[in-house]
Amino acid sequence: MKSQPTALTQLPTNLGKALVVDDEPVVRILYAEVLEAMGFQVDTACDAAQGLDRIKATPYNLIISDIRMPGMTGVEFFLKADSVREGTQGRFIFTTGLLDSLNAHEYMIATEKPCIMKPAKVETIQQTVLNFLKNSPPGNS
Repeated sequence: MKSQPTALTQLPTNLGKALVVDDEPVVRILYAEVLEAMGFQVDTACDAAQGLDRIKATPYNLIISDIRMPGMTGVEFFLKADSVREGTQGRFIFTTGLLDSLNAHEYMIATEKPCIMKPAKVETIQQTVLNFLKNSPPGNS
């Protein structure tokens, strides 16, 4: 018998802290609201540099980062994350609107991690996070 996907009602009530890094305020707000409804305490950052500052100050169970941002890209952010807090790279989910516009190195990294395509539906965000939690439970970073 096929196992059913994890339901939102089966999640612990406190999933710890999540970080949403995106240069688009509307995207940050949407992702933060979805994650808060799922049981995360959510911080946001408007760019990768601010995201690194947040990671330095706080460990996160989940980090959702846009790939295309001004300044440091999401992939560069991902690559620097472990130097700020070891084990952080294992907590990443990417989001992007243009996966096919990435260079080969960015594409390789982005496709090794879960990736939410924009514009994202609430159900898609939830299901991607649920699958991530199933494969990388909080506290295993």
